[in-house]
Amino acid sequence: MKLILCIGLLGFVQLPAFAATATRLSCSLRENVVISRFAHSLSTMKWDDHFLVASGIKQSRTKSDIPFRITRFQNGDDLVFFPQKQQYFLLYSGNPQPDRCIVQGTSTYQVTQLPRYEKPEV
Repeated sequence: MKLILCIGLLGFVQLPAFAATATRLSCSLRENVVISRFAHSLSTMKWDDHFLVASGIKQSRTKSDIPFRITRFQNGDDLVFFPQKQQYFLLYSGNPQPDRCIVQGTSTYQVTQLPRYEKPEV
């Protein structure tokens, strides 16, 4: 029994760990938007030479009881996600008209191991 448990744990340790997910979106006003989600509800949005950060995700429901999530970025833009239909909309700061985005793909970022500094022997 202990041997089976040890073998199972060894197999688990060797699996790669993933730190975050990335969703590539194409929106009519901003093409090639990459939304990255990290631990602790940290999100980033990148397009062209722009990079924004958001902290937290607000969960809510429409009047029809459809769940959705809002990520508010530091410039006032809101990313609205409807998980049941996997649909994304961007609400740009100062513009009440939603911009529907098409998912171009998703991926995960692998955890990287930073190089270790070791003091040279004298």
